[in-house]
Amino acid sequence: MTILRMYYTPEGANRPTRYREAWWEEDTGEFILHHGKVGEPGTTTVENVASHSEAEALLASFAEQSTHDDYVDINDLDQESCRVFIQYKGLAPTRVERTNAEKFAMEYTALLAWRGLGLVEAWDVASAKASFAFDVLTVHFHKAQKYAHEALRKTDFRADRMKIERN
Repeated sequence: MTILRMYYTPEGANRPTRYREAWWEEDTGEFILHHGKVGEPGTTTVENVASHSEAEALLASFAEQSTHDDYVDINDLDQESCRVFIQYKGLAPTRVERTNAEKFAMEYTALLAWRGLGLVEAWDVASAKASFAFDVLTVHFHKAQKYAHEALRKTDFRADRMKIERN
C-alpha cells in the first residue's frame, strides 16, 4: 500500500499547518482521502475503485493537484525525531508490560496518523534504560508530545514512567 502524505506550510510559518493524504486499500477496493489541520482529526472520504490502474491514476492526480496547491511531500519536509521511553518495573519487561507497550504503540500511531502529525517508526526494548523505546518522526513535536500522554492513558503504565526526548 502506498500512502501519499502532503503538507502545506504558509509563507512565513515555521511548520506545516494543513495536511492531506491518500491511499488505496487493495483488499477492499477503497480509495481513501484524508485531510485537515495538523494536530486535529481530519475529514475522510472513501471511494470504491474497481482496479489497480484506476487507483494509480487517482493517486497521480492527487499528487499533481496537491503540488499545484503548494503542498509538499512529507519526505521533503524537515521533521523532528524524538524517542518516547516508558520504564518497566524490573530488569526485564513482563508479558503484561509488553502487551501494554504494544497497545501504546498502536494507540499512539493512530493518534499521530489521523491528525497528520507523523508516525511511530519503530519500538523496542531499551535494556540499558530498563524501558521500552518508541522512535517517532513528527512535523510538530509539542503536539506529538501531547498525544503521547493521551496514548499512555489507554494503557496500565503510570504517567511518571514516561519520558520524551528529542533526538
